[in-house]
Amino acid sequence: MRLSRRELIAGLAAAPLASAPAAAQGRPLRIIMPFPPGQGSDLLMRMLAERLTGPLGQPVVVENRPGAGGTLGMDYAAKAAPDGLTIVMGGSGPTTIAPSLYPTLPYDPQRDMTPICLIASVPQLFVVNVDFPVRTIPELIARAKANPGGIFYASSGNGTTQHLNVEMFAAMTGTQLTHVPYRGSGPAITDLVAGQVPFLSDTLSALTAMVRDGRVRAIGVTSRTRSPFFPDVPTIHEQGVEGYESVGWISLLGPKGLPDAQAARIEAEVEKVLAQPDFQARLAEQAFTPTFLNRRDFAGFIASETAKWRQVVQTAGVKLD
Repeated sequence: MRLSRRELIAGLAAAPLASAPAAAQGRPLRIIMPFPPGQGSDLLMRMLAERLTGPLGQPVVVENRPGAGGTLGMDYAAKAAPDGLTIVMGGSGPTTIAPSLYPTLPYDPQRDMTPICLIASVPQLFVVNVDFPVRTIPELIARAKANPGGIFYASSGNGTTQHLNVEMFAAMTGTQLTHVPYRGSGPAITDLVAGQVPFLSDTLSALTAMVRDGRVRAIGVTSRTRSPFFPDVPTIHEQGVEGYESVGWISLLGPKGLPDAQAARIEAEVEKVLAQPDFQARLAEQAFTPTFLNRRDFAGFIASETAKWRQVVQTAGVKLD
């Protein structure tokens, strides 16, 4: 059958719609949240989803799939179809630490996932009980060297950043500290305040109120530069542990094979949201600092962070089933 010129033009005009990716046809984009609802990162992802819905031209929803330190949700996203309809919030734990912690991890973030962008970062604070006679990092090091294994530190659990931050510190300073793992930050901080343990590392969001109320004393921040939220607290690096740096972060990744055009589109819109003053204010409420990296720079960041934490985990001898 021979088509008329009008029919041919109509057919060509309709063709892009038929072959367009599903994401462009208004189907929801899911951001898999590998942690429980209600946490600071979960709240930020939900606000980000709201801001992306209009610019992306499709609903953007957050779907919680917590468990196993975030690795269940990451594995689910890694195995999703690369159709631009499923991405995941990546954090340091399931993205760059888990590959060294879990011998049978079912995904490899560098092999099985597509970096989209780094969004924001948050350091931790080294804090001590107010009656513990240590006010600086050099004093902590001196006390630890004088009493090997005699200083106990709490953490929110084996293999967490709260645990590994201190193990990295111990390795870099040649000290021996004794780990006391808890089930979560809450119980660990409660015992720190009560004097059951003298020392721990935890996020700014978990500790800010207690530091400002004088219930615990901050002696160092884990980022390379001072935190804008605690400008009077020196970094561990500047107190003599040269090169020490550890920050938590939130990011977006997709499954392997996510088309570059779709990753670039999401990356560009996230960067625009990060420039919005009210979104920056919401980040600050959770003690996060905007720290944007595009997908190519973020891929390099993942590689360097993975190598760093592999060395820390091997030195500490930590393995999780």
